[in-house]
Amino acid sequence: MKVAIHNPFAGQLVAETELSRRIHLAATNLGWDAIEAHTAPEINACQPDFVIALHNNSPKLTQYPTYGCMWNPPSFFEGTDPFVRHVLTYDGYLTSSPVLDRWLHHILHTTPKPVLTAPFYTSCPATPYQPPQLDPPRLMYIGSNWDGARFKDLFAELDTQPYLEVYGRPEGWQHLTQSYRGSLPYDGHSVLNTLRQAGVGLCLHRAEHRAAGLPSMRIFEIVASGAIALCSDHPFIRQSFGDSVLYINPDQPIAQQIQQISDHLTWIQANPQIALAMSQQSHQIFLKHYALEHLLEAIVPYHQHILQQKGFTRPLRTPSTHIPSVQFLLHLTPESPDSDPLPNLLDQIAHQTHPNIGLILIKPADLDLPELPHQDKFPITILDCPPSPPSEPQDSARYTSTSLWAGLNAIDADYFALLDPSGTLYPNHIHSLLSLLETHPEAGVAYAGTLRTFPESAAAQHPELAELAEFDPTFLDRTLQLNPPFPPHGFLARRALLDPILLQDPQLNHHETLCLILHLLQRTRFLFSYEVTCETRQPAIDPATRLNEFHNWSSELSRLKFIFWNQEFAPGKTLQSIHSPTHSPTPLSDSESLKATLEQYRAEMKQLHKKYKTETQRFQAEWQQSQEQLQQARDRISAMETSKFWQLRSAWFRVKQRLGVRSEE
Repeated sequence: MKVAIHNPFAGQLVAETELSRRIHLAATNLGWDAIEAHTAPEINACQPDFVIALHNNSPKLTQYPTYGCMWNPPSFFEGTDPFVRHVLTYDGYLTSSPVLDRWLHHILHTTPKPVLTAPFYTSCPATPYQPPQLDPPRLMYIGSNWDGARFKDLFAELDTQPYLEVYGRPEGWQHLTQSYRGSLPYDGHSVLNTLRQAGVGLCLHRAEHRAAGLPSMRIFEIVASGAIALCSDHPFIRQSFGDSVLYINPDQPIAQQIQQISDHLTWIQANPQIALAMSQQSHQIFLKHYALEHLLEAIVPYHQHILQQKGFTRPLRTPSTHIPSVQFLLHLTPESPDSDPLPNLLDQIAHQTHPNIGLILIKPADLDLPELPHQDKFPITILDCPPSPPSEPQDSARYTSTSLWAGLNAIDADYFALLDPSGTLYPNHIHSLLSLLETHPEAGVAYAGTLRTFPESAAAQHPELAELAEFDPTFLDRTLQLNPPFPPHGFLARRALLDPILLQDPQLNHHETLCLILHLLQRTRFLFSYEVTCETRQPAIDPATRLNEFHNWSSELSRLKFIFWNQEFAPGKTLQSIHSPTHSPTPLSDSESLKATLEQYRAEMKQLHKKYKTETQRFQAEWQQSQEQLQQARDRISAMETSKFWQLRSAWFRVKQRLGVRSEE
């Protein structure tokens, strides 16, 4: 068995880096061929049987069956659409909790994608039992604190205790003054050896992990090392390890938790034989149920089931089974050298796991083809078309759309699809889409999710060298905004949709595929497969540029508004209505939405700053004016007090006071 372990955080001091190493060690112990991979090219070079994706901040990246590890509470990612979308791209799921199984059931409930799960945990390779050092016992904790100072108040108090030893990423422990001991190598061994030397390992869980019943790496590495596990109470640990580990109550005040921890360490030192028996029992439970070798072997039958169900291998059929036929359309241009795209594209057809496939190859009449590979594996029909773009507008035989429409008129299979020199089809592409259409006879088109790939030279801008380009079940508004959620080779359609009106050449020099999709959209329902089964090297479409081109009457794209003039694609939905100024725009992507929100905040801050500056200037002017008025009043009073009138007035008041005459000021 060959497995690729995809760690999107390769080289970073985080849990996934250590976990990747441990899975690699366990796979090697089984005699498997395993690699730790960071990019799609690394996975492709390995050609694995399957891929284990360690975190859903990356989607499925290659054609190989990819199983996503679901080890984080849903609350960590379910509000972030890209992460949810990444989860949906996986072929199956390795889960650690019934809560996540139920979450997957809900997110996939209304999709054609089955919920295929297998148990898997953030565990360790099998280890021989070695008793821990308990003279005296010390308490070890390791963590990267990627999310900030986790359990900060607890560790601030523990830091004053003489028994604590903390390891991990230095940036995560700057708040400790005496118990931090540095980082450990991410090699699959050092953490376990250090735990065994300390004697006792501390296992803590955030409230979200406890609510979701998700265990962390800590419990598995502690019991695998032979150390005694001191755990915050957790339903999984209670059910799996019972009384073979010690517990503290995470809902108690910090002072009481510290007291519980100190009491446990005192008890261990006073009862070393009982403590060693507990650690031996927890180690036996680990070996029997949670060692990574055991978990990896359990994936194999799960993997074999997915190979058949998702069409990664040719399906088993009886001779009497009807096999629907599919034809690809491929238009070669003079700019497509006969030795460049054709062999690769024919290889993609030959490697499709659906068995009944053919090709209609449309080429310029003056283009000579070499001997074509795979001619013995599937039928190839060759159509000759005029070789040049139009020299005269009225010469319809020369439009680029003419070649595609000649191919459409030649289709005699049950279904058809397009080939694109800039695209790649995975072997299960046709199987996935065809299975969907065969299951839903009311729909006429099915389309797949797409990855965008980049050359090695683009590694600085795109370190993964692949990204999720299109994975979107929303179709109507996007397509009417002239931005369908799949590339030209990303869909499969029924031939029955090709009525006489559609089969008329639209006489376009560009955007003929978009015109075909709009025709199909008028005639049928589109289904999204929720599977990634193709790639594209085309750049992303700029909606603003395309919109401007649509409104430019002389552009080729603007001709679509006349081909579909005020024709409804759904009640009240026309190209004109979608592109009118009063129509609500297509919802922004997450990055665009974030950018728009940021710009809004900046504008508001700018206004507030301007208002603050204006108000400050007004207050300063008023204050200055009041100071001047105050000084003027003081000057007047001073002048009055020195005047003869004021002196005479004061003398008169003193006389009246002596005579007992009441004065009214």
